[in-house]
Amino acid sequence: MAAAKKPRKIKDLKARLGRTITPETKGDGDATVPPPGGAAAPAEAKPKAAVPPPGGIVPPPAAAKPAAPGGIVAPPFAQKEEPKAATPSQAPADPFAAAQPAAGGPQEVRLVFDDSAVDDAEVGRKKKGRTMLVLGMGLFLGMLLGYGGGSVMNDRKTYNNAVRDGKDLYEAIRESSNTIEEAQRLVDQSVTAARGGPGKAPSVDYEAMEALRGLEKPFEANVFSRKNYFLFEPQTVDSMFEYYNNINLIFSKIEGLVASTSGDERREELNDAAEAAGEASALTGCLVQIVENRFTCSLGYVTIPEDGDGSIELRPSRRSRRSASKQLYTGGDLAEADGEQVILINTERSMGVLGEQASLFAEYVRDVGQVKALLDSTMEIQGRLENSLGEIAAKEEVFAF
Repeated sequence: MAAAKKPRKIKDLKARLGRTITPETKGDGDATVPPPGGAAAPAEAKPKAAVPPPGGIVPPPAAAKPAAPGGIVAPPFAQKEEPKAATPSQAPADPFAAAQPAAGGPQEVRLVFDDSAVDDAEVGRKKKGRTMLVLGMGLFLGMLLGYGGGSVMNDRKTYNNAVRDGKDLYEAIRESSNTIEEAQRLVDQSVTAARGGPGKAPSVDYEAMEALRGLEKPFEANVFSRKNYFLFEPQTVDSMFEYYNNINLIFSKIEGLVASTSGDERREELNDAAEAAGEASALTGCLVQIVENRFTCSLGYVTIPEDGDGSIELRPSRRSRRSASKQLYTGGDLAEADGEQVILINTERSMGVLGEQASLFAEYVRDVGQVKALLDSTMEIQGRLENSLGEIAAKEEVFAF
């Protein structure tokens, strides 16, 4: 009995160790104990390969027979039972058992191609291309916007500079106008004194000359140089240069005029010339004479007596105290008027000639008249500039950075 039960203990030990006996195992007495260390069984214990039946018919794969409790394989005629899912405690110790195909129908085979490396490289190239395109478009748009924004800002800066320059020039013209108006007033005063009037002999207004000497030229070239004339009308720019040229000419003539009236000796000469001019503005006449068979005319200062009997007093010069009694010519034969009759001269129309008798004073009157004409013209230009520059000065600056 003891010898008969020994193989059962070995089988129970194999079952407890997770080893099963395949259907090819021959009887209980033929089972062998594997050597220690998991060495493979002898070659004689391996099952022989099945020979396929004739006709090329491949038999279906045999279903794995579930092992009976205790590691004993059920006989072929035993009733088939559905295999139960192995629990973790019942999992076979054979590591290759998990790779065995499940019993049943044909297994589905799938071929998996790993093209992730190719896709990643292609996607990387596409992403890089899109990135470069976006960067290029952003750079172009940035340059375009920067150029447009810069151009707008430059236009705004130019506009603001023109407004500021217009305000500066407007203030310069207004300050200059005070000096020009004062110079005009003094010159007009001098012209009035030089002309004389009823009961007033022509003279030089020395006080006005001294006041003109104290005036400073109000408008220099640096006032309107390096200015932005973006908002200026062409006529305004032309008027600016004409105004500047007139001021230079006016003060140049004022300087010469003041110099010609300075000093005691010079003033004495001017006074004598002014007296002579005053007498020249009085009645003058021409004494008819025949010299070498020619009619001649000798000029002299005429005084008509109050009795009005037709006789006059004729003096040959301004300083002469001697006079001769003559008759006014009223018509007739000039030969009979020889040395006795005087023809009156139109003094108003002959001042250009008669004034030459007092050349020094005549030059003074001429210079004063030229300065007056320039000042009148400059005041007219100044009025136009104040209007045009005032419109620019009234503008507001725009935002710019």
